[in-house]
Amino acid sequence: METEKYERLSVEELKKIQLGILEYVADYCEKNNIRYWLDFGTLIGAIRHKGYIPWDDDIDLGMLREDYDKFISEFNINNDSKYEVHCIENDPGYFVPYAKVYDTTTILFEPDEKGHKLCVNIDIFPHDNAPDDDEEVKRMYDIRDRLREKYLIIDYKDKFTGNMIKRSAKHLRRFLYSIIYKNSINIIADNSKRYKDTMTKRVGNFTGYSRIACNRQIFDSFTDVEFEMKKYKAPIGYDEWLRSIYGDYMELPPPEKQITHHRNISFKRKQEK
Repeated sequence: METEKYERLSVEELKKIQLGILEYVADYCEKNNIRYWLDFGTLIGAIRHKGYIPWDDDIDLGMLREDYDKFISEFNINNDSKYEVHCIENDPGYFVPYAKVYDTTTILFEPDEKGHKLCVNIDIFPHDNAPDDDEEVKRMYDIRDRLREKYLIIDYKDKFTGNMIKRSAKHLRRFLYSIIYKNSINIIADNSKRYKDTMTKRVGNFTGYSRIACNRQIFDSFTDVEFEMKKYKAPIGYDEWLRSIYGDYMELPPPEKQITHHRNISFKRKQEK
């Protein structure tokens, strides 16, 4: 990176850029009949704080699979902005089983310059048909979690212990990365779509982190909620959705848990003078 062309972002500047992405994506979805909603901690923030959870610094959106597939296949074609969606379907070097929308005028290293080189982004999680059999739901989540553990181990070793491994071993690590890591991501994505063509009564989060199977009626319609002084969509059954994931989400966690779980360094391109 030519550092003289970029300047370090503060947390507040990072959030401002994220909000710009959110506003653009929400407007795009409205114009193109794509259902989306504020999800996970972002949805809690909207309901409990009318904005970011005070110690949070990212934005999550959710989409049902058919809307997600439409979004990732059309977004980069139908807009000429600085925003791009990246996912395993359109980016050979992509590293998680859900999508991110980038602001391409920025750079973000996760967690630092030795980690993944991205852009400032927001996450978009697909939500898939969950089988009606609880044992099958558990099996699908077990597959996801075993594969995630595998690719995180490969990623951790490759990114953080490289300076302790002889140069000759780098090729082996890269081979493991390309085979095990990439295959794990693809299998997680395929596993999440196992019931794509089967109408089920429930919806699950098989590319994310929760292990839920919620009533599909939660997403029958959507309502407006406030987030950082603007209105965005939430599922009509958002209370049931959040309680299934977090329990009593309106209760603040203890002070020692009021910390961000993200580590990154971000930059924006300097303005031309």
